[in-house]
This record gives sequence, C-alpha cells and structure tokens, in this order.
Amino acid sequence: MKYVKVSKSEIDKYVDKYDLLVCRIRTSRKKAKRLAVFELSTVLSQVGGIFVFNGPLGDVSGLVSFFVPKTLDGELVSILKTVGYCDKYYKLDFTLEKPGATNEIKSVNEYFWKGRRFNVIPFYIECKKQYQKQSVNNRMFAIYQEDGTVKHVKGYRGDGSEAGRRGLPLEDAKLMVNLVKPMSIRTLMDPFAGGGGILHAAKLINPSLYLISADIDKLLEPGLSMYADKDYSCNARKVDLGDKKVDAVVTEIPFSENYTPVAIEAFYNLLPNFSDNGKLLVMCHAGQTNHIKKNMEKSNLFLIVDKEVNRKGTPVNILLWSKCKKFYENNLGYFKMLRTVI
Repeated sequence: MKYVKVSKSEIDKYVDKYDLLVCRIRTSRKKAKRLAVFELSTVLSQVGGIFVFNGPLGDVSGLVSFFVPKTLDGELVSILKTVGYCDKYYKLDFTLEKPGATNEIKSVNEYFWKGRRFNVIPFYIECKKQYQKQSVNNRMFAIYQEDGTVKHVKGYRGDGSEAGRRGLPLEDAKLMVNLVKPMSIRTLMDPFAGGGGILHAAKLINPSLYLISADIDKLLEPGLSMYADKDYSCNARKVDLGDKKVDAVVTEIPFSENYTPVAIEAFYNLLPNFSDNGKLLVMCHAGQTNHIKKNMEKSNLFLIVDKEVNRKGTPVNILLWSKCKKFYENNLGYFKMLRTVI
C-alpha cells in the first residue's frame, strides 16, 4: 500500500499523471478516519491508488484524498460501489482557468492546493435506494420455525439476547471484508456468522469468493446456507475444516465478556487452516479488546490494525492480524503513517 506527502515543487508531476479523488467519509463513521483510509488504500490498490497524506481541503471534516491513474472512470466506479466507510466522491479539476464552487464541500469561489487552483467535480455518489435494499433492515434471510419448516424473513435482527443480536450495519460489514483484500483471495470464513451480514457483504464485493459459515444457533442454518458455500451448524470451537485452507477469517463476535474465551478458542482452532497469507479480522466490544489481544499474542500472527469505532453509542474495536510476516514488514512504513491519521 502506498502513500505520499506532496510538496509544492512536486504537485505538477502528480496532477499531470494522476486524477485526484476526494472521498467523503459517511457521517456516522467520521471518527473512524484511520479505518476509512485503510479501507480505501486496500480497495484502490487494485488500480494503483496512492493515499495523499496532506491532501487538499484538509480543513473540511471527513475528507480524504487519493491519487488514481487517469482514464479509469468506469472501473473506478465499480470499485467505489464496494466501499463501506465512504459514500461520496469528487475529482479535482486543475485545468480550468476560472474555478467554480457550486458543490457541497465548500461554499467559496476558488480552491487552492500547493499553489494550484482547482474545481471540485462530483464523481460518484452512493445510491441510497440500493444501500437501503442491501442493508440489514431490508435484506432477506431464512430461519427454522419451531415445527422445523423454513420461514423467510425480511430484516432479521435476531432475538436481542446477549448472543443473538444480528444487526451488523452494511458499512461495517463491507469495511471488514475489504480490509482482507477480497479481490485477491479465494476463501473467506465467518465462524460467528449470525444473520450472515459479513457473508452477504463478501458476495456483493466478490461473488467468486468461496464462503464458509459457522454458528451454534441451528435456527440460522437455512439463512446462512443462502450465502455460504459451506455452513457448519455447530460451535466454532469444534469446526473441522480438514485440509481446507482459509485465506481470511472475518467475524463479529457476541459483545459479551462471557463469549470472549469462546472466540479465542475458536480462532486457535482455525489457525492450522490459515493459508500462508491468511488474515484474521475481528469486530468485538471495546471491553473485550485487551483480553483478545493478550491471548492472540501466542498465535504468531502480526497485529496490523487496532481501532475503535462508535456504533450508535456502543464502542467496538476492529482488530486485524496477518499471518504473513513479509506483508507486515513490507508495509511497516504505511502502518506507522496510518497511526498518525486522526
């Protein structure tokens, strides 16, 4: 993953070679800017995107900037549709003699960056209707009824119990999948699959992924089978994948300290099946974070991300580990830079 700090003397060579894409972090996730940058860096790496550490419009809250190669508009829109934490995108036009300013980013007549004037041009805005259709409130699921028949339900959110909440927001599910580079892996597993939000997001982003799910609640089997290629209706600590290799384990565990040891045991159960470049991404309650990190120190995985997100008053953490030492070492400079993004 690449980033750059642009000086006034360098700006011409960059804007001649690249388009400058300004991305707006969705309002509900503005405080998770570091995660938004990491997600965009991962997604835009497909086309050679470069994070601009000191990008333009820095005085406007919730904006981050990336250089992207020119003439990639169609491919770029397809990629941006998969992003979770940003919802609006603009390109900067450095060619106009008299820049205008009829856009929502800033209500002034001219913009300057490193001595160059520019216009802000709307590029892509997330479709609200499509987002709502894909969200947990409207997505179709299936559960077993007491008589053993299958019932199809819309907007399934579980039973509200300590381990039965199933309301993972779409933006978080997409972010979590994107952080494990879904376009460059073959197999993804969610060992605490619940209502299938992560699996659903994974299919939206890369339909060719082989998906594995597990959940102890047998009620969920028909719904999880809608998304997963292989579903295990059992405790994740007892899942036996045989010699099947998994490139990424991505999951949201129950937000209760009672389930923290269960999750840790499940992760260690799956470690032998990790591929050489395997990754583990966990969303947990902030209060579970230290316990999980301490116990995972013995796993020989490298911790890449540890960042808090506020979900409507609930503090949660995103934790990401990589099995590949080379990936960790090759990106140390990027990870160090990322820790300074606030």
